[in-house]
Amino acid sequence: MRIFLVGYMGSGKSRWGKMIANHYGLRFIDLDTHIEEREGITIPEIFAKYNEEGFREREKRALQSIGDIDNVIIATGGGAPCFNNNMQEMNSLGETLYIEGTPELLRDRITSSKTERPLVENYSQDELLEYIQNHLNSRKPFYEQAKYKIVTGDLELENFIQILDPIINSLNQQV
Repeated sequence: MRIFLVGYMGSGKSRWGKMIANHYGLRFIDLDTHIEEREGITIPEIFAKYNEEGFREREKRALQSIGDIDNVIIATGGGAPCFNNNMQEMNSLGETLYIEGTPELLRDRITSSKTERPLVENYSQDELLEYIQNHLNSRKPFYEQAKYKIVTGDLELENFIQILDPIINSLNQQV
């Protein structure tokens, strides 16, 4: 059983992924952390050294490397579904859940986050909102290929359980 969480940066993929994995007794993998461990440098350093294209190549290899791990929740990076046929790969390897958020909510979360975000580090609040709106529109067709969707905001773990219990029960019956 593999469940991939997809969505824009700031949607809560890592936060919810940890909680969901803990609730179901599954392993949790943050794809960006996995990439950093494989490469021995941080995501911002990878972007600085290899540009976005080099990062996306490493992201694809990291995704493939976890494709045979079972009983896992995987939080992907915001761009992971949008490159190198990764969304199709994730859909073939397991279940996919899109965590959707409004541009305003995502901006607020991104600006209050301690996480380094190389793609948006030099924007004002208004510029960031416009960037997110445009960027999200270009990424949404990929996110919406996910098998399931949930809207972030005032979510509770119970909201995820309502979606995931039937999926997990079905997968457990297939084993």
